[in-house]
Formats: sequence, C-alpha cells, structure tokens
Amino acid sequence: MMRRSLSLAAMPALVLLAATAPPIAAQEEEGPGARVVTVTSFEVPFADRGTVIPFMVERFLPGMQLNPNAINVRVLFHNWGGNAADMAIVAEYASFEDIESDCGQPCDDYYDANPPPEEGTPEREEFNKAAALWSKYYSHHRDEIYVTPMGMAKVEGVMMGPVGGEADEEEGGN
Repeated sequence: MMRRSLSLAAMPALVLLAATAPPIAAQEEEGPGARVVTVTSFEVPFADRGTVIPFMVERFLPGMQLNPNAINVRVLFHNWGGNAADMAIVAEYASFEDIESDCGQPCDDYYDANPPPEEGTPEREEFNKAAALWSKYYSHHRDEIYVTPMGMAKVEGVMMGPVGGEADEEEGGN
C-alpha cells in the first residue's frame, strides 16, 4: 500500500516533468536541436594527481576522445571553491543512445598500438600502481546526464539560437 501511495503521489510531478522537458526528437528535426551531456565527477587529491592524470590520459580518455559518437570531451580541474580535489569529465553526444555506443575501430587501433607494459617488468609494476590509484578514486565517481537545448547555447563564441526570448520562424527559432 505504501508503494502504491508513493507512486500516486509522484504522478503529478512526473506529468509536470514530462510536459516541461524539452522533446529531444522533435528539436532534432527543427532548429538547432538538443544534445545530451554527461558529467562524471570524482576527487583526486593533489598529491596523487601526478600519477592518476597521466594514467587517465593514456588509458581512460582515449576511449571517449576517439569515440566517433562523442561530439565534445573535456576534462575539468577544480580551480576555485570548496573542494580542490574535484575533477570532472564532460562529454557531449547527439543522442542518449550515443552515450553507450561502442567506440569501435578507432579505440581498438589505439589500444592495440598502446598495450600495457609486459608482465614482470618495472614498467608494468608502475602501470599497476597507477591503475590501482586510478581505480581508488574513479570507483567513487558520480554520473549525471543532462539535456542541453542547443537553441539556448553559445558554442565556441557562436550563438546557437536567439538571445533574450523566442525568435520568429524566419530566424530559425523553435
């Protein structure tokens, strides 16, 4: 009974959310559309960044950077505010499905050309330590997924839609 009450109580909020959420498919057909943005955040203390960041750049980021479905990929380092250990990886995709899409050949080629060091070598020992440290911090990451209506965006200095309100149809507004 409690579960049913909770569902019924949540129904008006879900209806309101569905009514006000930007319709991704419809916006892709007209005007500038929408994009899906993932934000993965985690903490890496300064003392460990000299090991964690090179490992991330060599072993983790290529899987996102080379993925043909990722439109933009950025790494953010905390610069000002409460927690100086904060880091985030932000990626932008054309659709929700692209988030889980396989990178395919570009990533296969990269990882084939850049395998881990051979077992039993000092390089492999360093690699394993870096991998363990990366896992220590990344295993506590937080994921968020957002939709960004491109008509409200400014990208690389270019306004993607009108400023300060709706444009008329001739201007290409939504």
